[in-house]
Amino acid sequence: MNRIYKCLLAVPMALLSLAAGAQDRYRYAIDLTALKNDALTVDLQTPRVKTATTTFSMPKIIPGTYVIADYGKFVHDVQAFDAAGKALPVKQLNDNQWRISGADRMTRIRYVVEDVFDATGVKHKIYPMAATNFEEGKNFSLNFPGIFGYLEGLRNIPFDLSIDKPMNMWASTSLPAASSTPQRDAFSVPNLDELYNFPVFYTVPDTASVQVGNCQVLVSVYSPGKKIQAKEIAGWMSGLLDAARQYLGGRLPADRYAFLYYFHEPGAKHSFPKGLGGALEHPTSSFYYLPDAGSEALKEGIIDMSSHEFFHIITPLTISSREVKEFNFDKPVMSQHLWLYEGVTEYTAHHVQVKYGLIQPQEFLERMSQKITTSRQQHRDTLAFTELSKGATDKWADEYGNVYQKGALIAACLDILLNHKSGGHYGLRNLTYDLGVRYGQHRAFEDAELFDAIAELTYPEVKEFLVKYVAGSAPIPYEYYFGLAGVDFAPKREQRIFSFGGINIFPNDKGVMKINPPFQPNEFGKALGYKLGDELYSANGIPLSGPDDVQAVKAKMKEGEPFAVRIGRRNTAGGIDTLTLTTTTAKVTQVETNKLRFLPNATPQQLRTRNGWLKAGAAAQEKARPAARPADVASIDAIIAATYDVISGPAGPRNWDRFYSLFQPGAKMGASVQTPNGAKFFGMTPEEYERGNGPLFQKQGFYEEELKRTVQQFGNVAHVQSAYQFRFTPGGKIEQRGINYITLVKSDGRWWIANLSWQDEEKDLPLPKEMER
Repeated sequence: MNRIYKCLLAVPMALLSLAAGAQDRYRYAIDLTALKNDALTVDLQTPRVKTATTTFSMPKIIPGTYVIADYGKFVHDVQAFDAAGKALPVKQLNDNQWRISGADRMTRIRYVVEDVFDATGVKHKIYPMAATNFEEGKNFSLNFPGIFGYLEGLRNIPFDLSIDKPMNMWASTSLPAASSTPQRDAFSVPNLDELYNFPVFYTVPDTASVQVGNCQVLVSVYSPGKKIQAKEIAGWMSGLLDAARQYLGGRLPADRYAFLYYFHEPGAKHSFPKGLGGALEHPTSSFYYLPDAGSEALKEGIIDMSSHEFFHIITPLTISSREVKEFNFDKPVMSQHLWLYEGVTEYTAHHVQVKYGLIQPQEFLERMSQKITTSRQQHRDTLAFTELSKGATDKWADEYGNVYQKGALIAACLDILLNHKSGGHYGLRNLTYDLGVRYGQHRAFEDAELFDAIAELTYPEVKEFLVKYVAGSAPIPYEYYFGLAGVDFAPKREQRIFSFGGINIFPNDKGVMKINPPFQPNEFGKALGYKLGDELYSANGIPLSGPDDVQAVKAKMKEGEPFAVRIGRRNTAGGIDTLTLTTTTAKVTQVETNKLRFLPNATPQQLRTRNGWLKAGAAAQEKARPAARPADVASIDAIIAATYDVISGPAGPRNWDRFYSLFQPGAKMGASVQTPNGAKFFGMTPEEYERGNGPLFQKQGFYEEELKRTVQQFGNVAHVQSAYQFRFTPGGKIEQRGINYITLVKSDGRWWIANLSWQDEEKDLPLPKEMER
């Protein structure tokens, strides 16, 4: 790459005419049709600067990557000008920052930025999914941290972007355009953080869209070999996102979402280490860098990866600490809770698939089993996860991969523990929902407070788990936590099986199955004579194009019969020779480590925990809910009386099994509350009611009684208006009055509560006279 540019001695008059007047916003302009030497010229009309000097910066690090990026390495010839076009002094301070003198007179900055994909002469650690690509006539991948910088102290003002584009290319992004013509797109965001949240993908369009509930989902693909198409991926995403919608309570947390996939050509000479790829999340989009190997070879990986990135909507994009929400782009300041941001997200990406039937429960256990093995064999099991998190960019960078292994296992054990303590009513997804309500997208938590906040929402044992196994160095006793759900954990097990040779095979860039490192064939593989790098074409006459074909071969193997595999092997001249390797079929001894399997004789308590953990909605709750007392649900009078009775009493625990037995699976509760911003309705489940009120009942007596009631009934459905009052001591001061609105249904010979909402009496909203006792 040519990194030498002529000095820009003058600013065109057309640009000077745009610079008149100071402003309190950034106005950026780039022209994708004016690419020179794989570089773009960036023009910025600067916001008003009040100081004599200022610093112009490119980000050193960005959220979600946990690695030093130094985007400024790709920026050259930074120049600043006043309104008359006179150049101002600019001094480069380091890789990412430039000091500008006379800044209070500055109206414009201009610089040249190289793309990262092709910058083979620059040493860097930028991940491809966070990089830029300027490929004339093919693709422009605009990850904005690599293009647009910011001025000291001016992060929280608007950024306007003007992008001139080739006539045949369209923009794919979740960022709504302020305006768009065939030649130019304009975008506007309120601040720097939002600017960096929206990658934009320009290419000859291969797009598809799917509506999932409230969310319009865009899939955009650049595949130079046309081996995979947007409509294929959209079909896969449809089922996954519908499962995500149900997992998140029936509504996706965004109305727009964009999946942007860049599939690189085989042998592409990009600036990244060979084999490096993956994805990066944003609040309403995610960007992917993957080999152009075809849909069959990539399908499972794309689904798992896309699920992971999508669920970052919850953590850290909604629930996160101050270090994340007030991100420092100039230096790494890490939160200690990567177990939450990456571990919970990785776990959720798999959990949603088993919860809603996209994968089988045993496959889910096998994925967790593999994570245990990888975590214990490749990482330090005694390294405290909070310490790993704080040092993820430097001291413990080599251990970072464990966030996707042990981090997910922390989440799994936490999910099981929550379901065990709640009888299958409350799990990790309920906890993340409650944390989202407490903090939300615009409120950060302090790192040191998170465990206490979780304990307040759940149980003391949950904090003990986090302190011991996340902040502490003790290895997690998987046999205990998986055992709570009736799952056996075997650190080591031997069995005789048919094998394909104990080799590591997966498709290469051409979609051909190939033997890859690590190369450690078992006795059957050694008998065949495999070599590292062999291409596998067929076995026993069955063509090999993916993992399913390998399984089909193994299913037909019989001891003592001939086994033949047709391969391609590179010769000394660099060509490929076709050979047939043969041996006699024989079983081998397989040593399995860290295996998880369901116990067939699980106890009722274990089954309640397991159902709450792995089954969805009513299917889990019908079996997890305790049986009701017949006298509580025999009539409308009985169930209303039981509703008041079960939550009333002196300070101490309530009979929550009896409470849950009154509610139909999927029942809802809620309260209308007057806030400084007007009336708000807060919906909840019965489980969330327990989480919010159980700790209060432990500390404070509570006695609620019915005043008057009206009932409207038609057949097996009834609507009850029940006025109430409550006190903290029997016969004591009346603390509050109001009306409960209760929908009842009769099913299976008993009455159930389908919905219970209430409105407290307020100063300007007295209880109606006819509802007073």
